[in-house]
Amino acid sequence: MKLMDVTEEKQNIFFRCLQDEMPEDPGAIAIRRSWYERNIENGHRAKLLILNDGRIGGLCQYIPIEHSHLVGEDLLAILCVWVNGYDHGVGNQQTQGYGRFMLNAIEEDARASGTKGVAAWGMDWEVNWMPVSFFEHMGYTAVDREDKVVVFWKPFSPDAKPPRLLRLANSPSKGNDKINLTVAVNGWCGYYKLFCAREAIEGIEHMVEYEEIGSPDRATILHLGKVGGLYLDGEVFMPYQICTKDALRAEIIRLYEEKRNAQ
Repeated sequence: MKLMDVTEEKQNIFFRCLQDEMPEDPGAIAIRRSWYERNIENGHRAKLLILNDGRIGGLCQYIPIEHSHLVGEDLLAILCVWVNGYDHGVGNQQTQGYGRFMLNAIEEDARASGTKGVAAWGMDWEVNWMPVSFFEHMGYTAVDREDKVVVFWKPFSPDAKPPRLLRLANSPSKGNDKINLTVAVNGWCGYYKLFCAREAIEGIEHMVEYEEIGSPDRATILHLGKVGGLYLDGEVFMPYQICTKDALRAEIIRLYEEKRNAQ
């Protein structure tokens, strides 16, 4: 197996997180492509894991922390390490050491680049993507936490400073007569919630003040404090579950009716 840079030929599968069977949304792909192309000059690295039989089994991407969603300096920040966990396509490839292989390669790149360590973020709930247990197993140390999101790092230099999470500076505001639905779509992932939001409001647009914050730059990330979320009248919606259009639609209707009854 080997890691290879994302070529133009392989960009489509990379932007869709290896899910070829997903419907292709030109708007979502445009968000991913815009962020990707803009951040190449900022040191963004995007890699595909090529298995011994030539199939694509995973991907990873990372960037100098100064351009990431984490706060720190002179570290490489891992945005994602994903070994295919779907039953379709190439099939579930997890628990075979591929994540370790990619993480070791990232660390080698970080050392060769002269950075003082590697930062990463993990999820402390039932997920098969960026789980806390993976980084703990790989010898990373937790240095910051907010609810179920944990920041890890592995320093290479004694003068390295630990990274931390961005804290939410300002939530999207409440709607007036309608329900404010804001989707903060990060540039390297997060389009699943974008699909969910667009489909949920079909036919009930009169109830919603809708805003997409796509492909955020550093200033937008700092403003929101977090990215990739759905906000209903300023409150995060289902941050730790798979969002479905039916659940989001039902909550919009409930809040809208509650607001109308209160008038």
